[in-house]
Amino acid sequence: MNYIESIDYVHAIPKFVRPLGNEKLGGLLDLLDLPQSKLKFIHVAGTNGKGSVCRMTAEILKNAGYKTGLFTSPFIEVFNERIQINNVNISDDDLARYITNVADTMKANDISVSEFAFITAVALKYFADLQCDIVVLETGMGGRLDATNIIPAPVCAALTSISLDHTQYLGDTIEEIALEKCGIIKSGTTVVTAQNILVQSVIAKQAKKAEAELIVCGNSLKTKSGFIYKGKEYKLGLKGEYQAENASVVYEIVDVLRRDGYKISDDALKDGFKNAHWMARYEFVTPDIVIDGGHNIDGIRALKKSLISENRDVILVLTMMQDKDYRECIKELCTIARKVVATELDMPRGLKCSEIQSICEANKTECIAESDIRKAVKTACDMANGSLVCVCGSLYLAGEVRQMINNGGLVSG
Repeated sequence: MNYIESIDYVHAIPKFVRPLGNEKLGGLLDLLDLPQSKLKFIHVAGTNGKGSVCRMTAEILKNAGYKTGLFTSPFIEVFNERIQINNVNISDDDLARYITNVADTMKANDISVSEFAFITAVALKYFADLQCDIVVLETGMGGRLDATNIIPAPVCAALTSISLDHTQYLGDTIEEIALEKCGIIKSGTTVVTAQNILVQSVIAKQAKKAEAELIVCGNSLKTKSGFIYKGKEYKLGLKGEYQAENASVVYEIVDVLRRDGYKISDDALKDGFKNAHWMARYEFVTPDIVIDGGHNIDGIRALKKSLISENRDVILVLTMMQDKDYRECIKELCTIARKVVATELDMPRGLKCSEIQSICEANKTECIAESDIRKAVKTACDMANGSLVCVCGSLYLAGEVRQMINNGGLVSG
């Protein structure tokens, strides 16, 4: 398969394959010469902040001289983003070659796995073949049954902020969701967790059950250009009020790695925090336009806090998915928006802009419905007059807007 054919192949794989779990993926990896057994891992789960924690950790390890693999999801602009070594995406040719290899192996042995399990196998094989020193691995959803949980005990397992999301798959309560995410905790590893006050007892119980050391992050303080943790101030490349908490998780991960013998200098740590960037995580694409992919209630509340800290009027370009708690999210955003331009994505899960408009108006916030994303952004920019334009509610929307920027600007045409 060429690159286009290989991407089409991946997207045609079912999202879920019964029975759930990693038995079939384990069989596939056996046939691929057990790539997961040749690698060291940092495994990251949580509801919000996983990608940011993974990016900062990978940046620090790269700065320290380690060949560092990074596996994340979803992608923002190109599929290749999901598989990186030292900040470089897997090439089109390599991606097509590895997808073809794994697909041929499945066909020859009559194995079927889910889309996420398939791309996890591709990534693990690639990282092993290129002899990465360490891999930073982000779970897709949950933890216990997640395809990434096929790995042996990692050097460090990390839990970012845990809240309600994917309730149709993970459970109706935050305790049930935490239990699923704690499934990445294995005997012989060290667990780092954000404070997660509401579910700290769940996490502690699971760590004790696995006989894994548990480290709970302390308080971190956001500053104008970074954060203060354990009496030291660091600059952060990633913006947003919530990044101070994420950075504290990264700090503790690095401390675990140092104890395990990894040579990570203070300069590598500081430069990693300062130079790490992550698309669509409170990302200023111009001084007056910020993009954020937060799409659940905790993510939206974190975005709201960051927008308030800017001390500017805000105009939103907003869409959301029907399977999220969109009414509560929109209600939260209405409290800080001067105006909203509602738009929509061409996908079955996408919420119609007319529905967003109705919810905004019910919350006494002026809203314009514009289904065309480019026109929606142009409308927001035209009415801004010094206000901050925030594109938010969906990582898919963030990706489309970023592509507009890369293809010649946001408001042309």
